[in-house]
This record gives sequence, C-alpha cells and structure tokens, in this order.
Amino acid sequence: MRILIVSVLILGSLKTFAQQEALSIEQAIDQALKNNLQIKAMGYEVESQRQLKKTSFDLPKTDVTLLYGQYNSYANDNNLTVSQVIPFTALGSHGALNRSLLASAELKKASSENELVKRVYYQLVFVYARHKLLLEEDSIFTGFLKAASLRFKSGETNLLEKATAEMQKNEAANKLQQSAADMAILRSQLETLLNSSNLPEIQRKELTALPSALLPDTSLVSGNPSLAYSRHQIDVAKNQKKVESAKFAPDLLIGFFNQTLIGTSNPETGSLSSKNDRFSGFQLGVAVPLWFGPHQGRVKAAAYNRQVAESNYAHHQLSLRSQLEQVIQQFQKNKKSLDYYHTSALPNADLVLKQSQAAFRGGEIGYEEYLLGLRNAINIREGYLQTLNEYNQSIIFIEFLSGNK
Repeated sequence: MRILIVSVLILGSLKTFAQQEALSIEQAIDQALKNNLQIKAMGYEVESQRQLKKTSFDLPKTDVTLLYGQYNSYANDNNLTVSQVIPFTALGSHGALNRSLLASAELKKASSENELVKRVYYQLVFVYARHKLLLEEDSIFTGFLKAASLRFKSGETNLLEKATAEMQKNEAANKLQQSAADMAILRSQLETLLNSSNLPEIQRKELTALPSALLPDTSLVSGNPSLAYSRHQIDVAKNQKKVESAKFAPDLLIGFFNQTLIGTSNPETGSLSSKNDRFSGFQLGVAVPLWFGPHQGRVKAAAYNRQVAESNYAHHQLSLRSQLEQVIQQFQKNKKSLDYYHTSALPNADLVLKQSQAAFRGGEIGYEEYLLGLRNAINIREGYLQTLNEYNQSIIFIEFLSGNK
C-alpha cells in the first residue's frame, strides 16, 4: 500500500504542472534550440570564428623608429622611419582558412542542434502510456486479492491462492513505483536538454504510431549535419596546408623615411642644408627563409592532417550508413510486429481478459487458469506498447541520422 501511495504522490506532483500550458514536441525542440547550453556554446564559437574572419588580412605591427644623433656629421640629425612587413600568407591563404573555420563552426552548431530531444520526449510519452496500463493491471490484481481474501475467509479456497494474489498485487505495485521513477528520470533528462528548471507537463499522453515521411534508405545519411561537418574538416586541413606552404614565400618589406642631413652641400647651389631641410625616401625589401626544416615539417604535418580528416570522414560516413541500415531493419521488424498486434494479438488479448474475468467470477475456472489468462493478456498489451515505442524510436532515429530535427 505504501508503494502505491508513493507512486500516487509522484504523479500528483507532476499534475501540478498541468496549470501551465502543456508542452508540445514542437515547443520542446524550439526551446532546446534557444536554451540548451551546449547549443549556446556552439553559437558563441560561431561568433568567435566570425570575428576571427576579420583577421584574414593580418599584418604585423608597423615599425616606427626615430634615429637621433651624430650619424651624419658633428651636428645632431634625426631620422624618422616607418616600415611594414607584409607576410605572404596575408595575400589570400589565411583568409581562405578563416572562411573554412567559420563554416566549420556553423556546421558543428548544426550538428549539435540535431540532438535527441524528440527521442526523450516520446520515450516519456511511452512511459506515461505504460504507467496507465500498469494502473489498470494494479486495479485488476487488487480486485483479485480482495476476492481471494474473501474466498479464504469463507473457506472456499486455500492459503496458496490468497498468497499468490497478494504476490501479484505487490508485483504490480512495484512496477508502478518503478514507472513513476522512470517518469521523473525522463523529465529530468528533458529539463536538462531544454535547460529548464520548471518543465510543464507534456502535451502528448497517448502513445500512437508516428507518421513515417521518409522512405528508409541508406543514402539519407548525406543530409546528416555531423557528416557535413566531418567532410568540411578536409577543406579546413587543405587550407591549413596552403597557409603553411605560403610561409615558404618571402615576406615583403616596405618603408618610408624622413630625415635631416645638417651640413650637407647642395651640388647645384653649393648651399649647406640646415635642420629645417628634410630629406625623404622609401625602402623595399624581402625576407627570405634560410632554414627550411621547420617549414617543411609544418607542411608535411598539415598534409597528414588532411589525410586524417579524409579517413575520419570515410569512417564517419561508413558508421552512419551502418547505423541507418540497422535502424531500418529495426523499423521493418517493428512494423511487421505492429501489424501482428493490430490484426490478431490485441483483439485476442482483450477477449481473453474479459472471458477470464467473467469465468473466474462465475466460478467456471480456478485461480490458476485465471492468472494464466491475465498474464497472457497483460504481457501482450505491454509487448504492444514496447513494440510501438521501438517503432517510433526507430523513425525518430532515422530522422536524426538523415538530419531532420
């Protein structure tokens, strides 16, 4: 009795959410996309890469130097020089790398958005439906226990029937307690995915077969965002190699100077320059790497990184195809099983349950036959719910693998 009270209290606490607007699957997905902490982190990463894209034409600091003193004559002259180094990587390769990194971050976010909110939501729907069935089972065995207790008191039956009825009633109550705990666990999982501490009651309570809009096919994995992300890592590695290769090229140097040359004679007039006379010019130069070992090592490492990305992509594609093949087989198996339940098992289970109860009340059968009929009917009903849940989950997983939220 105490187990049933705990179960009812848990369900009662869940019913307090009913005052809030019931949460539909569409609202759950939308809330997860807005509030999920992992998706938020991926969004920040996208914004970070978007800002780094501005560094594509990234120049070193401009060098400004002042030279003052007797570098030309006994007089104190001054020289102001402004120079700038332009790395060859700033002329395109670094920009391509930044663009590919931004696209990579966006694909990574899309992959994170393709999370399994729908799977948890419909698993919770299944647990609700199963809990409803367990309540019916508990009610049936409660009636059986009352009848067995009265029959024992009147001497119509022995202690074995009463003990068996009590055992079945306690087993049903235990299942109810476990079911209530499952509901609390799944609600907690959904709260985590939605980043919500006050999750309302879910809208769907009846477990029905989900429509299958997609024709199961292994080619569907081409739309999976995680596969697109994996494929794009090849482009990132390719552009990284271009950046490293560009470091072999010489850096360009441009500069400008403005200075005094006090006491310098003008060859045309013979006059001497003073501190008010200034002389200007420019510099052009190149910086050539003389030690190629480190550059070669980085280029080769980048080439291997590309091979790593290609291998990872091939492996990920093969893994997704394998998963999809398995879930398609699961989908087809469950579909056939559902057809069996609808056409044969469920109607027969309802008939067996009604006939067993009527025959037991009328004294036509003993408790052994009655229990056998009850268990068979209940097992079929529970098996149907389990198969229906697995059918729905296979559809959801097919949609997940194909990139549909």
